Amino acid sequence: MGSEQKYFSDNHDFSMVMKPDKWVLFFRTCKIWQFIRFIILNVKMLIVVKKSH
Repeated sequence: MGSEQKYFSDNHDFSMVMKPDKWVLFFRTCKIWQFIRFIILNVKMLIVVKKSH
């Protein structure tokens, strides 16, 4: 058995995906936060494009 396999169950119902906590769910569903992230990403893209031209 590999060293990393000892941390995982042999149960077929076992999921390798982490369950999001309450803050992750809040940030994924909050429209205000999504808009803020959208603006931040657009500003970053504008900076990159401006540097390349």
